[in-house]
Amino acid sequence: MKNHFLLDLSYLFARAVGPGGIAEADLETGAARLAFDAFEARRAKGEIGFVDLPRRRDLSAACREAAAEIRAEATDFLHVGIGGSALGPRALVRALTHPHANLLDAQRRGNPRIFFLENADPETLSGLRDVVDLSRTWIHVVSKSGGTVETLAQWLIVREWLVEAVGEKEARRRTVFTTDPDRGALREVARAEGIRALDIPPNVGGRYSALTPVGLLPLAVAGIDPDSVLNGAQDVMQMCTSPKIDENPALQLACALHALDVHHGKHIHVLMAYADALADTAEWFRQLWAESLGKRYDREGREVFCGPTPVKAVGAIDQHSQLQLYLEGPPDKVILLLGTRARKHALAIPRDTAGRGEMAYLGGHGLGELLDVEQRATEEALARSARPCASLELDAVTPESLGALYQLLELATGYAGELYGVNAFDQPAVEVGKRIAYHALGRPGYASESSPPPPRDARRRFPR
Repeated sequence: MKNHFLLDLSYLFARAVGPGGIAEADLETGAARLAFDAFEARRAKGEIGFVDLPRRRDLSAACREAAAEIRAEATDFLHVGIGGSALGPRALVRALTHPHANLLDAQRRGNPRIFFLENADPETLSGLRDVVDLSRTWIHVVSKSGGTVETLAQWLIVREWLVEAVGEKEARRRTVFTTDPDRGALREVARAEGIRALDIPPNVGGRYSALTPVGLLPLAVAGIDPDSVLNGAQDVMQMCTSPKIDENPALQLACALHALDVHHGKHIHVLMAYADALADTAEWFRQLWAESLGKRYDREGREVFCGPTPVKAVGAIDQHSQLQLYLEGPPDKVILLLGTRARKHALAIPRDTAGRGEMAYLGGHGLGELLDVEQRATEEALARSARPCASLELDAVTPESLGALYQLLELATGYAGELYGVNAFDQPAVEVGKRIAYHALGRPGYASESSPPPPRDARRRFPR
């Protein structure tokens, strides 16, 4: 078993950052044990499926099989999905492939170009048609429910383009669905039209699905062995078997962030990535933390209005836009700095800086060294300003470390849900907006959503 990362929570504690941090007493071992036991009880009932994904090598095998065919034929691979059906896959592909992969020629790239079709913006989708070669394109359509409106709308348009380019039969052959194994519109279409369909286990929600074919198929298309990602996730599962805080990093992270939120007013949780490859991971975490923990009611039906607000940041970019707020603004934030201890390229700054005045000191330093120094400087500046912060550093950005990172953060989210007393695996409020939209679009069965919205005040609208 490998560790893959170093998680340092030292600067979350009051002994390091003063009264803004947590005390040892805030990490109640009893509460942690109850949260761990409640999580394990739900897991034993089969309610929580993401914890079992590292062992589901049947899912990765199906992805490798499909990817082999796609890689042999395609120049372009379109991943159609939104929310949990796109954020995790996009973050993994960005982290583990060339930063400008789609700009490389086919020989240097060695894989199909991968495009993520998320927001249903007609300008973006129309522009894609000018870029891809439809005669050599495959489509991956992802929706756990099978009925996500933005995903279905974009797929129906792209499907029409593909049929025009290669014909109906060939368009079906070049389409892969990833959806619920038994239910939903995509599964019905797959059965009726003979379209290949991969499974999202029923007890794995969309935002926890990155290590299912949702994310593993794009990775396999990009030439990355999906089992290597699952190996890293499995290592974390072996690290997090104990109900003792000091022996379970995911549990300690969850307890610390929960205590900072409910006892110390740190209601904003920032994940600040110090590597461009990890920037989309911060975006993935934003959905994971927000949709899982932001709940009006607890599991007993009591009104609680709980949930910290997650924020994505990128270092060193956001040192020049947000750090001033973090250091001297309202003390309502905790910052988790995400970095890597090894980079592929050193990219040294030229030593010959003679006569260049103030910039001469940079000569001989590495660009990665600069970013690492800035990360440490930000962490120290936050701690000196009594602003709680922590660091999570990957050994390197590899498939194994990414699998470990995702499993760690998903476990922490599940534990946090038990600490808050909410269901971290549903999103009831999101469904209201979906039903209103379905009614407006004329979807059968949604007429009950026709009640008028609150009245608008004409005096508050411009121009009048």
